[in-house]
This record gives sequence, C-alpha cells and structure tokens, in this order.
Amino acid sequence: MPTVGRRDLVMLVIGLGVDDELNDSLGGITRLQKYLFLLDREAAVQADRDGFRFEPYKAGPYSAKVYDDLEFLENLGLLQSQVTGSATEEEAAEVERLSIGDLFGTPSASGMGSSAEDTVAPEERRFFLTDPGVAHVKRLLDNPEYRPVVDAVRRVKSRFAGHSLDDLLFYVYTKFPEMTTESEIRTKVLRRGRSR
Repeated sequence: MPTVGRRDLVMLVIGLGVDDELNDSLGGITRLQKYLFLLDREAAVQADRDGFRFEPYKAGPYSAKVYDDLEFLENLGLLQSQVTGSATEEEAAEVERLSIGDLFGTPSASGMGSSAEDTVAPEERRFFLTDPGVAHVKRLLDNPEYRPVVDAVRRVKSRFAGHSLDDLLFYVYTKFPEMTTESEIRTKVLRRGRSR
C-alpha cells in the first residue's frame, strides 16, 4: 500500500462517496477521526511522514493533526465546513470546551480561569470539498499509484456510512479497547452497544 499525504487522505475521506461520486460530504470531526483511524489500523493506509499518530483521548482514538490539516485545507480553499448544530456528546468530549481567555491567552474577568459565560461550546460541522478541492481530488484519482488508497477509503466509508456515530464508536471501542483508556464516554458507548 503506498503512503499518501495526510491532507490528501483527509480530502479523500471527506470527498469520496461510496460509489464514483465526488464532492460527498462528511458530518462531524469524530466520524472523520474514526475513519482515519480505521484506515490506519485495518486498511494499512499510512499517511506520509509521521502520520496522524493516534492516541487514546476523550472520545477514543484521536489525533490533533486532523484539526491542523482541516484548518490548513480550509485556509487554502480546498475544503469548507458548515455548522450543522450543537456538538453531540461525543463531539463535545473530543473537543474540550475552551474559554475565551484560553483562546486569546488572557485570564477570564474574574482572574480565576474560565467561567460558564466565557466558554466556547463546540459545534457539529459538516465538511465539503470546494470546486478547487474537487479538482485536486480528481488529480489524485487519475494517479494509478493512489488506486489502492482510494479503494481502501471507499471500503471503509461504504462499511460504516450507513451506521450511526454510536455504532461506529461501539465498533472502534470493542475492536481497539487500548484506545479507550482516556475516554469519558466509554461506559455509555459500550452500554448502548449491549442494549441493541
């Protein structure tokens, strides 16, 4: 399996549909994180350089590099995101509430850290390829070297696209329990799965 750039892999996961459609979209950072994790662990798709380096976090396997890559791609105009509502519990666990002071390096008005009034609640976002992003992904698809990566992305997306986020999390949590040691939602995720 060839290596692929982290940002190219993010764009492929967001933009590829399970068929030959382009400019699909992907809802939620948690789903994106878990797809990238499964590509790494189950499909042996390796991002170049040092990859994503997933580690256990509040909602299971997590890589801060995904956030950096999303911001970079949005700044380049290759991706756009749209707020679709308040974050789910899983999204909120993955993206800690940040205080305004934390964002700007200043203490809160009380001088005692953040307060309920100066926090920024996480939002649920849907990610889309822009027209230049679609053109970039088409160039990747035209490169026969990337065919195994493209096929792996389509397999992962087709396998889990019809599942709820809860089902996806249950799968990841039961298959990779070592990645749930820091999870704040572990008990809830596993309880939901057993109740089905």
